Amino acid sequence: MFRVGLVQADIRTGDKSGNMAHYAEWLEREIQEPVHLLVFPEMFHCGFSPAVADDAEPENGDGVFFLYMTAHRFECDVVATLPVRHNGKIHNRLVWFSRDRILGSYDKRHLFIGEEEFFTPGTSRTIVSTLGYRFLPLICFDVRFPEWSRNHVTEGRFDYDCLVYTANFPSPRENELLTLARARAVENQAYAMVVNRTGTDGYGRKYAGGCAVISPHGEIEAQTTPTHEEILFHSCNFDTLKPLRELFPIATFW
Repeated sequence: MFRVGLVQADIRTGDKSGNMAHYAEWLEREIQEPVHLLVFPEMFHCGFSPAVADDAEPENGDGVFFLYMTAHRFECDVVATLPVRHNGKIHNRLVWFSRDRILGSYDKRHLFIGEEEFFTPGTSRTIVSTLGYRFLPLICFDVRFPEWSRNHVTEGRFDYDCLVYTANFPSPRENELLTLARARAVENQAYAMVVNRTGTDGYGRKYAGGCAVISPHGEIEAQTTPTHEEILFHSCNFDTLKPLRELFPIATFW
């Protein structure tokens, strides 16, 4: 079984040091048994704001160092996104850490309305192989684009076993996030994990969380309550993927 921890956080806008201190204390209190993967919401330590140019940091900045230390402390993989400055451009970058190194990174491809003022979109997907499984990490608005999450099959091998969506979906569209993620799981015969923030940001936008683990049948196996901070722990049985794909080989028709 593959045990995950999905972190539904109330991110304080622009308070990077405060958010990271809160995470550190929270994780120490909540993690009582081993976990394979921890996933934080999009823009995990600063939230979204017009001050993204000030929040952006180098590839080896404080946010990345915090993720490294968290992976090392809990001996697990850690995933989050943050604004990263690279070659004079700012990217909404997802970083995937193992205990001792970065396994992969992904720059958000589909920028939501207004994000293009600050961020440069990415151009390619990243498949992360870790702990015996393969993952496709994507970011928020990407969930609306089926072709970007397409699980291609080459000589019987699927691109990935699990989608990981880290997001900042506001309350008015919370149902859309889970509906779309469930569709992506079904059509790609893969698990899906959704991690969304909760609370109210510094500009009055409300978020209702909605962290969830979704089976390849589109069933919600586990879900957070919407109105407060919570770490959702759940064990996924990826062994169910092989018989499903053999019995009902949808993806092989693409």
